[in-house]
Amino acid sequence: MKTKLFGYLLALLLLISFSGFGQPKDTPIKKINGVEYYQYTVQASEGLFAIGRKFEVSPDEISKVNPEIKNGLKAGQLLLIPVHKKNHQSTVFENNSKPEFIEHTVLKKQTLFAISRKYNVSQDDIKKYNSEIENGLREGMVLRIPVQIKETRKKEAEVEKAEKKASKDKKEAKKNILIHVVQPDETLYSISRQYKVDVNEIIELNPASATTLVSGTELKIPAKQGMIATATQTTSPKDIVTNGNKQDVDVNNLFDTSVLTKTSDKNKIIRIAFLLPFMLDQEKKDAGIDRFVDFYQGALIAIQEAKQKGISFEIYSYDTEKSEEKLTEVLSNSELKTMDLIIGPAFSNQVSQIGDFARENRINTLIPFTAKVPDIETNPYLFQFNPGTETELSFAAELFTGKYKNMNIVFAEIPGISSMDEGKIWAAGLQKELRKANKTFSKLELTTSDAADFASVLKAEGKNLVIFNTDKFAYISPFLTPFRAVATQYDLLLFEQYSWKNQNEKMPAGIYISPFMFNVNQDKLADYNKVFAHYYGKNVRKDLPHFDLLGYDLTSYFISIFQRYGNKFSDKIGSYNFKNGLQSQPKFERISNGSGFVNQRVYLGED
Repeated sequence: MKTKLFGYLLALLLLISFSGFGQPKDTPIKKINGVEYYQYTVQASEGLFAIGRKFEVSPDEISKVNPEIKNGLKAGQLLLIPVHKKNHQSTVFENNSKPEFIEHTVLKKQTLFAISRKYNVSQDDIKKYNSEIENGLREGMVLRIPVQIKETRKKEAEVEKAEKKASKDKKEAKKNILIHVVQPDETLYSISRQYKVDVNEIIELNPASATTLVSGTELKIPAKQGMIATATQTTSPKDIVTNGNKQDVDVNNLFDTSVLTKTSDKNKIIRIAFLLPFMLDQEKKDAGIDRFVDFYQGALIAIQEAKQKGISFEIYSYDTEKSEEKLTEVLSNSELKTMDLIIGPAFSNQVSQIGDFARENRINTLIPFTAKVPDIETNPYLFQFNPGTETELSFAAELFTGKYKNMNIVFAEIPGISSMDEGKIWAAGLQKELRKANKTFSKLELTTSDAADFASVLKAEGKNLVIFNTDKFAYISPFLTPFRAVATQYDLLLFEQYSWKNQNEKMPAGIYISPFMFNVNQDKLADYNKVFAHYYGKNVRKDLPHFDLLGYDLTSYFISIFQRYGNKFSDKIGSYNFKNGLQSQPKFERISNGSGFVNQRVYLGED
């Protein structure tokens, strides 16, 4: 792929992993029941495969000796690693002859283990002839190495020859490399099967993938003969191929490029973590889970476009499922404490935990879905997109005492509605606001649809608006028939819940209040839809709101404000006017001193 989505992330991971692979430093050895084991301390973010590579033993061998790791590795955990003869053996000299010696000058940070491997002698034999190293190795120290000169020179020649061949092979390999962007549910094995290469070949080109496989990162794949011509991963984002037909798509107009000339920290890598319920370990998934995948896919498109503008990222993704226990497990990952932005989780029962984590580690955290955010009044690191009842009520009260002050408002009350019904709470709150403003309204007690007498409370002159006391479409559906009957005689509107737009039933004329725009830029939306179809091989879902667009808009918003003001953008956010959203253009404001931020931008939609 010519345009690399996460090049900087991959480069950083490669640098980290090169320092982790290689030979173990002077790892202590312990003998148990006559068997020797290395005593090794697990490092942060280190995997079993990587540890096995260090000691040249299989993960299965390590697991057998350390059965407690079946529940996962933890930083600081002490492991026993079997000492293989090829890793730790006494030097055997031909014909029991006395050894000859060569001198070795210790290099900076060189370990005894590395020296023993270099000369194919044991660490104990080196210690035997160099008692001074009991106090540790020092740069510049000269050691006497017991060797057989002929064999050593032969070995060195073989090593040199192998290194030259490896260098040549690497240069040749670079000419035939594909780039694969890791998807949320992929594994090294599934990727290797896709390209018909061995897992070890992928790890050799991408050492970091042995310990972690981060969704959204790019892997170098060794191309077999004939693969380059058919690999879709090499397609440029501007050369979109849909159903075999090439289409030109301009992705540049989807992201606000003006922020790049005003940034205070342009070259900083932005670290974002997504905490979403992908439910990867569940055989049967709830149908609603797909929308969170859509959200993530839209967010990745925003990141891709920003990357094309020169912004660098590290992206981390975690499956938080639905439980508080799972989120606790996720939050134990040490890298989360280094994020610039956390997006998620999805469910209200997990929000309290993430709020505490955000406050403790001073990390800006976006809650994209729920309007029930505990401690938003006192936690300055939380950002709530769903404005909730209070914001919408304020907007509605202003609307019905201003633009629609002459509208006849009727509250249609269905009996038996739960006090916890959001629609009932909203209707009661609006009545309270209207009373404060001395705005009159009517009530209509409903029993059955046959007995619903809407005409008794409607006015022949001017507009009428009917507001039901529920947000459940199933409850209001029986009353829509008598509603439509009188709508032919009166100027009548229905106050809708935004979610009702997903119903197959044709809705009467109405209005709604939502954080999602009514008038969408169709040209930009068409470009976005083509990009989405290219990356994911499917069209966007028709359900409203579009969760992929929500992910795209919110991620674009935070990328742009981060680029404009840096990591301390919260002081400037109230004056920031974001105009590049496709479905929403949030405006976050503090609700009080020292509070978090709540999106205050809602829209009036009219059918």
